[in-house]
Amino acid sequence: MRAVIIGAGIAGLAVAKGLRLLGWETEIYEQASELKPLGAGLSLSANALRALRVLGLYETVVAEAQPIHRLDLLDDEGQVLQSTDFQRFSQRYGHLSMAVLHRGDLHRALLTELPRSIIRTDMECVDARQVGDKIVLHFADGEIVESELVLACDGIHSAVRRALFPESREHFARYACWRAISPGLPQGMDPARLTESWGAGKRIGLAAIPGERVYWFACCGAERLHDPKLAQADLAGVKAMFSGFHDPVPEVLDRTPADSLIWTDILDLDPMPSFTRGNAVLLGDAAHAVTPDLGQGAGLAAAVLTALFGRLPADEALREYDKRRLDRAHRVAAESRLYAKVAQWQNPLVVPLRNLLVKSVPERFMDRQLDAVLDVAFEPVRSVA
Repeated sequence: MRAVIIGAGIAGLAVAKGLRLLGWETEIYEQASELKPLGAGLSLSANALRALRVLGLYETVVAEAQPIHRLDLLDDEGQVLQSTDFQRFSQRYGHLSMAVLHRGDLHRALLTELPRSIIRTDMECVDARQVGDKIVLHFADGEIVESELVLACDGIHSAVRRALFPESREHFARYACWRAISPGLPQGMDPARLTESWGAGKRIGLAAIPGERVYWFACCGAERLHDPKLAQADLAGVKAMFSGFHDPVPEVLDRTPADSLIWTDILDLDPMPSFTRGNAVLLGDAAHAVTPDLGQGAGLAAAVLTALFGRLPADEALREYDKRRLDRAHRVAAESRLYAKVAQWQNPLVVPLRNLLVKSVPERFMDRQLDAVLDVAFEPVRSVA
């Protein structure tokens, strides 16, 4: 079997690894001119790590990551509102249940599992059409590629999705986010503890990553896309926005190189009725981009789809993929949107009530809610090796 994969990001590389375990021929078309470590940090929850185990990628990825034993949700003064003991989840699941790493390190780890010869760079897909029993792909340089199976892993702005699923709609989550890596760990910072601190209309998260570094993200409410005040904010502007937050936030921001700041408006996708159309299938953010609030992604769809291709004809596997993924993806997207809305409440009269309500939620209730998201079983992939 042969599959053409659009996009050499996390989803594209993960599914390529899975299909090669089945003995498939894979070709990856990537719009970037070279494969470079991009982005800042990335958290991997238990189900993502379990999916990577199925694909034979767990050890490779975990070697690059910082294990997280506790997640603490704080207010802007540093008082704990809610805690999650991920060590307890790890003991129950029999594998690591939370890890954080540099996105570039994850990307590089996945690349080591694939021959570079299957990846073509400088190949921007601009259109896709179903013609008979094939998908015809058009690239910016004029090249045309045909395939009986196309896996679109080209992100939230997927050209394949826009061409073959014109009804799909991107949705602005009404907040923007800055991300960066800060060198050095502040004195007393526990590298196994991830924190997210909520203020009024803004929040900031801190997580240690290997190499004595801190990954941080800072979110601020936005009334419109490309708000110039936010888009043009430099590091000094971000420091001013978060100047009232507890230690070690000021120190982490002070250590951050000014030219390392990454800014994005946060978008997700409205729920779609299907992730497949003809011989094309959407994976990752191309299918179900969600706000980055629940640590989902990084190989989940790839593990499901690979296992199905391993035991079913392609057309049946795609139908089953929709059955397996749609409801769950829609539920996670809705929960992530709700989380973001609550976290970004701006009214200073409401914020103390929000914090009190969050603090009053029993830990056992939160554990059950997390279990519903994290405890996912994946079929084994029947490798031909």
